[in-house]
Amino acid sequence: MDMPEHGDPEAARRTDRNRRMVQDWQNGASITQIAQKYGLSLNWTGALLRQNGADLPTIGRGIKRDLDSEEVVDSYLDGATVREIADAHEVSYGKIYRLLQQHRVPMRPRGGRQTR
Repeated sequence: MDMPEHGDPEAARRTDRNRRMVQDWQNGASITQIAQKYGLSLNWTGALLRQNGADLPTIGRGIKRDLDSEEVVDSYLDGATVREIADAHEVSYGKIYRLLQQHRVPMRPRGGRQTR
C-alpha cells in the first residue's frame, strides 16, 4: 500500500481511502459501487485497487461486462438515453455509445429534446 510522507495530510488521506477501498472490495462491493462511493472513475478505481493489493480480474483496463447487444439497441430505439442505459448496466457511457455505433444504430442529437 502507499506509504504517506511524514506530515503530508493529503497523502495520509489518500492512503486511508485506498485502504478502505480494498476493504470494500474484499467485503464484496463491486468496482462500480466503490468508484461511486469515493467519486472516482472506474478506470482509476481499478488501478488503485490493484496497486494496493486487491485481487481484481485482469481483463483489459477494467472489468469486462457481457452486454446483451439486442437489449441495449432495443432500449435505445425505445427512447432510453445512452446515459440511462449505461447506468442501468453499470458500464460507461462510451461502452454503450460504441456498442450502438458498432450496430449502426442511428443516433439522436445530444442534449435531449429540442423545443422551438
